[in-house]
Amino acid sequence: MHPRLNQALSDIGRGLYMTHVWALLGWHDVKQRYRRSSLGPFWLTLSMAIMIASMGVLYARLFGQDMEDYLPFLAVGLLLWTFISTALNELCSSFIAADAMIKQVKLPLTVYVARVIWRNLLILAHNAVILVPVALWSGKATALGIVSAVLGIVFLAGNAVWVGLILGIVCTRFRDIPQIVASLTQIVFFLTPILWKPEVLGNKIWVATINPIFHFIELVRAPVLTGTIPWQSWAVSLFVSAILAVIATSLLARFGHRVAYWV
Repeated sequence: MHPRLNQALSDIGRGLYMTHVWALLGWHDVKQRYRRSSLGPFWLTLSMAIMIASMGVLYARLFGQDMEDYLPFLAVGLLLWTFISTALNELCSSFIAADAMIKQVKLPLTVYVARVIWRNLLILAHNAVILVPVALWSGKATALGIVSAVLGIVFLAGNAVWVGLILGIVCTRFRDIPQIVASLTQIVFFLTPILWKPEVLGNKIWVATINPIFHFIELVRAPVLTGTIPWQSWAVSLFVSAILAVIATSLLARFGHRVAYWV
C-alpha cells in the first residue's frame, strides 16, 4: 500500500476513534453558541416548528395537497435539509476555523470534520422532538421503520465525513469555493423534493430520483411516514457513498499533509 494512502486511512480511522476529542469540541461549540440563552438550541426547535406549521398550511393550499399527508412530508424533509445544508456550509470551513489547533497540535484532520458533524447532529437531536408529533400524525410509523430511520441518520452522518474531507481540503486551498457551495445549496433546495412531492412531476419523476440528496432524505422520511424501508434509496445512497469515500481518501492522501500550510 502506498505510504500516503496508508496515512490517509490511518487519519480517518484514528480521527473517528478519538470520540473523546471531537465530541467534546462539538459539545463546547454548541454551548458557546447558546451560552447566554435560556432555551439554548431549543430556540431553533421552536422556530423550526413555527416555520413548518406556517409553510405547511400555505404550501398545502398552493399545491392542492391534503394537510394530513403534506405536513409530515414537509416536516421531515425540512428537518433533514436543515441538517444537510448547515453541515455542508460549515464543513467548508472545518479546517480554516481550526487553523490555530491545526498549526499547534498534531491531530488527525478527520477530528475537525467529525467535530462539525457532531455539533450539527446535536442540534438535529433537539429538532427531532418535532418528529414525535409528526410520527403520531402520520399514524403509519412502525418500530422497524423507526429503527430504519435512525440507521438512515447514522448513515447520513457517516457520509458527511467523506463530504467534509472533500470540502475541507478543497475549500482550504481555494477560498472562493465556500461561496459557491452556499449558492449551490440554495439551488439544490428547490430542486430536491422537500417543498414539493416527486409525484407532481408525473412522467418526469426521474428529475427527482437522479438527485442523490433525495435518496439520502428518503432513508429517514420513508420509514417515518410509511413504515417501509426504501431499498432503492439505500442502493443509490450506498453507491454514492462508495464514490465519495474514494474521492475523500484520494484527496486526503494527496493533499492532507499540505492543509497545515494552507490554513
